[in-house]
Amino acid sequence: MMENKKVNENNTDKIRYKFKSDIQSEEIYSKSNSQYTKRDQIINEFLNLKEIRKGIDIWQNEFHEYDVYDHTKHFVIELQHYTNDINMLVAGCLHDIGKPIVAKPKLNPDGTIQEKEPGKPYHTFDDHEKVGEQIVREMNPELFKRYGLDQEKIAKLVGSHYLPMKGIKAMRKAKDFEEFKSAFEKLEKDLEQTGLKDEVMLMFLADKLAQGKGCTDKEELMMIRDFITERKGSLEEIYNIQRKK
Repeated sequence: MMENKKVNENNTDKIRYKFKSDIQSEEIYSKSNSQYTKRDQIINEFLNLKEIRKGIDIWQNEFHEYDVYDHTKHFVIELQHYTNDINMLVAGCLHDIGKPIVAKPKLNPDGTIQEKEPGKPYHTFDDHEKVGEQIVREMNPELFKRYGLDQEKIAKLVGSHYLPMKGIKAMRKAKDFEEFKSAFEKLEKDLEQTGLKDEVMLMFLADKLAQGKGCTDKEELMMIRDFITERKGSLEEIYNIQRKK
């Protein structure tokens, strides 16, 4: 089971990347530490893959402050608050690799295209996580072997990162507590089947926080993650907070 505790703000092992306008990152920790320098190199290489940079200027929806590419960078930043696991950080770099492939303009009921602003259409991304999983599996294995990365685990994390949101949507739609509980139990079963329950929940949390100002349900999502991974709180509390929305 992975460690879920938030990385201490004063912990010298904490890693943070500060992204500059030219899309590169710079180290703000000691360059004398070869491990951290190596990690920085790995993150930069994956963020600068052409498949990832295709997310530039692909806008998502009104709940996302950033385009797909900037969202990915913020995902990695959020993930670093909770883990230093390089396989997870690389999965963060790749989690939306399928979005540019499946992106379709998001339509209003009258058939017009929804836009962030003129010339910047919003998009939908059906099954982007499954498409992304397949892309990662088909990537050159040497890229992963070069850094001792687990390509299969990374692919599974990419393919599973949206799983919690699907379950939470079902919980929100429940007509009563019994239906809500059934939806939760299905979500938990699906998470167990991944073999990466805690990691998937952390990926999901980082994904939501990386929405930026569009993330308005942080309290609810933190409660769900804490209950699933640590059994903190109760289903009744989650049910009640969802019904207040």
